[in-house]
Amino acid sequence: MHQNDLRVRKTRAKIKRALIETINEKGFGNLTVSDITERAGINRGTFYIHYKGKQDLLEQLEEAIYSDIIQLFHDNGTISSATSYEDLNRQFFQKFSAYIYGERYFILAIVLGNGDPMFYHKIKQILTRELLKRMEYLGIKMSDEIPHEYIEEYAIGSMLNLSIYWLEKDNPEPPNEFAKIMMRTRTKAPLAFAVKE
Repeated sequence: MHQNDLRVRKTRAKIKRALIETINEKGFGNLTVSDITERAGINRGTFYIHYKGKQDLLEQLEEAIYSDIIQLFHDNGTISSATSYEDLNRQFFQKFSAYIYGERYFILAIVLGNGDPMFYHKIKQILTRELLKRMEYLGIKMSDEIPHEYIEEYAIGSMLNLSIYWLEKDNPEPPNEFAKIMMRTRTKAPLAFAVKE
């Protein structure tokens, strides 16, 4: 890797960490670029080489998350290779759990720390769209017993809520274990887990 590329990555990583910590303390609306640069140990000029302002910083980081999640569905050998609904679920939960675990501090700050209320909804839209495209490609049709938007809201909403709960734990299970938990939640109605057979 080129020395300058490494320096850029280190600087951007420092800025990202500083943003996360500052959002958790003040909320995004109350923080300033100076708050971020002081926390990151850089000058404002360095910040502005990389970002136009705090909104641009947030948008670039969020866009990277959106792009990475979409890529999970299209990389060779990952979700794009699923051959059945069960295989699609298994591959998706494995890849998605590992990815969000690596981004957990940013995701929690944005979702729970007064970051950006639209971030959660955008993730939900992306997941719904991409999963439906994969299902259609595999020839999997949704049941017509209840309207599709309720199925989508229940399936994606409950998965995201469980994911946030998992990331928020003091000692979250490893991603592969959480993926197995998510797979089990797909096979039973929620209250069925409370009943011992």
